[in-house]
Amino acid sequence: MNLIVDIAVGVSVNKTFHYSAPEALQERLVEGSRVLVPFGSRTMTGTVLGFPDKNDSAGLKSIIEIVGSPLTTDLLALAHWMADYYLYPLGLTIESMVPKAVSRAKPKKKKYLTLADGDHDMDAVRGPKQKELLLLLCERQIISLEELKTFSPATIKALCEAGMAAIIEKDAERTETPEEFVPCMPPLLMPEQTDAVRRISEAASLSQFGVFLLHGVTGSGKTEVYLHSIKQQADLGRGTIVLVPEIALTPQLLGRFQRRFGDRVAVLHSGLTDRERADEYRRIQAGQVDVAVGARSAVFAPFDKVGLIIVDEEHENSYKQDEGLRYHARDVAVMRAKFQNAVAVLGSATPSLESFYNAKNSKYQYLRLSKRVDHRPMPAVAIIDVKNLAKQTLYTPQLITGITQRLEKNEQTLLLLNRRGFSSVIICQDCGVVVKCPSCSVSLTFHKNEGNLKCHYCGFFTRPPDKCFSCHGVDLKPLGSGTQKVEEELQALFPAARMRRMDSDSVKGRDAYEQLLQQVDRREVDILLGTQMIAKGHDFPAVTLVGVVDADVGLNFPDFRAAEKTFQLITQAAGRAGRGESAGEVVIQTMNPAHYSILHSRTHDYEGFYNEEIAYRIQLGYPPIGRFIKLEVKSVDEARAAEAAKVAMNRIRFLMRGKETTLLGPAPAPISRVRGQYRFQLLLLSTKREKIRMLAAEGRAAVEEKFGRKCRVIVDVDPVNLM
Repeated sequence: MNLIVDIAVGVSVNKTFHYSAPEALQERLVEGSRVLVPFGSRTMTGTVLGFPDKNDSAGLKSIIEIVGSPLTTDLLALAHWMADYYLYPLGLTIESMVPKAVSRAKPKKKKYLTLADGDHDMDAVRGPKQKELLLLLCERQIISLEELKTFSPATIKALCEAGMAAIIEKDAERTETPEEFVPCMPPLLMPEQTDAVRRISEAASLSQFGVFLLHGVTGSGKTEVYLHSIKQQADLGRGTIVLVPEIALTPQLLGRFQRRFGDRVAVLHSGLTDRERADEYRRIQAGQVDVAVGARSAVFAPFDKVGLIIVDEEHENSYKQDEGLRYHARDVAVMRAKFQNAVAVLGSATPSLESFYNAKNSKYQYLRLSKRVDHRPMPAVAIIDVKNLAKQTLYTPQLITGITQRLEKNEQTLLLLNRRGFSSVIICQDCGVVVKCPSCSVSLTFHKNEGNLKCHYCGFFTRPPDKCFSCHGVDLKPLGSGTQKVEEELQALFPAARMRRMDSDSVKGRDAYEQLLQQVDRREVDILLGTQMIAKGHDFPAVTLVGVVDADVGLNFPDFRAAEKTFQLITQAAGRAGRGESAGEVVIQTMNPAHYSILHSRTHDYEGFYNEEIAYRIQLGYPPIGRFIKLEVKSVDEARAAEAAKVAMNRIRFLMRGKETTLLGPAPAPISRVRGQYRFQLLLLSTKREKIRMLAAEGRAAVEEKFGRKCRVIVDVDPVNLM
């Protein structure tokens, strides 16, 4: 009997392919099955989408084999939605959802000695060791060879040759916790926490889709709300997915979850080895897990039944994938909850404008935690105008005094500067030329510790030049300040202080984040300085002073979200102070003390900031009022990239008449060249999502028709990065 199978293959084409199914596989094939198929000269993985009602399989290639477990029904539905929404090929969308580690890393095998079927005559066994081994097998049935080291290979072989035992191979079992797990006692909840848990649990128990925005000030106990809600789902036999924005947050949060749920917690993130990731994936599929904690891609954790999906720090931009399938994990989490009739909880002290707007308009249910746990006070915030500060120092007297007092009291200080390196530019004092990256239109950042100039976009690095490339002058000077310069000045000011830096240059390697966090927890660090990594959700009870060294770093970026990102970063950093028994203090150094994003962060006033910011968005029609799609046209030839962008523009303009749509551009991207590719952008803005999706697809098609592979067009739906 012929069976035709419709399969999505992981290639960059917007179509699926038909294959025939061998008779031996037909009964095992279902929608969502993962299969190996021949594709041209390659063998590729594909996913079964259905079984067309056709009988003629002439000329069709045949499926080679079934691999792994099938995609769950909700994940398959989610893949269809993502491919449609993000204008991305379905086959590649599915491949983005299933970790390559699952197919690359086969389950670890282990050899066991097992008792053969039938009756065994003890008198037929020779020697005391063979009899001892047979008695042990009769008692336990199966034993790993590792446990049988007291028995010689000859003894084991003799039992097997006598037909009384056999050596088999099976998947190695996960090492169990050496002692019985006893969950820690959860703390008593405050009234607002109790109400939040009740409302989330009631909604989840009905198995009806719903979205909650959990808006809690920093230190208000959002994680405890998560834990109580997860417990209710685990009792009902449903899984929970918890997303965090950075791998750096995973160890601290994972520890709290494991103390509550023991070994029934899986972790999924890119820091795992292939085998570890595959093992965690298979544990979830086998139903051995109640909670999966991880970064962005953990939203695809293969639970059969999902009751709750939590997106912690939902405002974070790192939830947006910036290559390949450019999905936003927060939005995908909401859709997965919808396909599973589950509840999504979006938690933040500084919600994205999109989420707060949805809550204001009753699309999401709103939960508020307005007080810190145990009624601890919010930290006092001082805004210091640094326009008149001497240029040779990074610190105001107020910040230096604050650090000194913390060192005297054995308390900790956290300092934020969202700029890596030692200085942001090397400039020639004679002609004013800046040393730039040869492949990107950005200046090279000086990293003094390594003695290199680095590009933070393509990774290029070189030694600092001895003389100017333009005028051959030798008076080259570093300007601007990064975390390395902050560290050097701090060490000069506080030579006895125990200091650590946390940025992507200093924290490398698989366990580096966790080791540094443990040092801070053990109070082995007096001053922790770093980039935005240190502002994201960490709980440091001994930190009583937070200093924002330069609050203006991102304020003047060519990005309509610049004020929102600045407010979020400062407020989140400020929220690290005073989470323990001692009150906290925050010092914000800025050249824009009257800017509304900084003024509202001083009073922890999210709604005040929202009301000012949304007024601008309404006036301009920007998100969350309108929807954005970015088209990025790239080529190694600048003229060709510009021409291709105009081709896309002409097709879009021809089709958009009367479509209630605004087209911005084409124009060079703010960073016009990256990795040798010239970049031009077009932005489509409309309140009608379907209209701009059609226009974006047509613009891309126009470029592909004329230029083929000579130009690349990237469609970014709901873009976060406009640089």
